[in-house]
Amino acid sequence: MKVSLPSALEDFVSSQVKSGEFDDASDVVGEALRLLLEKREGNALEEMRTAFAGVDLSGGKGEPKAHHRAFIGKLIRRHRSGKQRA
Repeated sequence: MKVSLPSALEDFVSSQVKSGEFDDASDVVGEALRLLLEKREGNALEEMRTAFAGVDLSGGKGEPKAHHRAFIGKLIRRHRSGKQRA
């Protein structure tokens, strides 16, 4: 895979390699993508926490209602597609 970067990002990648922190440009880009994935997963987890906040506060073990299931399904689909909230 080949990727084109704006010159400012190319300079940044080069500086990271020159600093010795990374072996090559692929390592820099790989780390950046790992951090992006981690951030997106964190956002999805936070959305799920928000969705479940206040659900069944009594501590019961009842089944989720249809609208809860639909909302959870929507969050899962959004997470899997990589989309984030604006």
